[in-house]
Amino acid sequence: MAESDCPAAGPQPLELAAGVHQLCGCGRSRHGWMCDGSHLGSGRVSYELRLREPSLVQMCGCGRSRRHPLCDGSHAKALRQPWWRWWR
Repeated sequence: MAESDCPAAGPQPLELAAGVHQLCGCGRSRHGWMCDGSHLGSGRVSYELRLREPSLVQMCGCGRSRRHPLCDGSHAKALRQPWWRWWR
């Protein structure tokens, strides 16, 4: 797979209107970043985001964010090598 075919690893902007939004935190939703209840029975919960005014929200594109589904800048940090890597 060419690098241009890979999904964006950095933040992905999402324009949201003012109000309460349920964001998908499990990755199973068929509606992209919006929760559709697919997490039920998985032990995961949706992420509630309350906005007072329309905003551009940065969503995680790499899956390493500790605030998933929101981006926290983890994509810019170097990946740690697995502990067993030095055995080779």
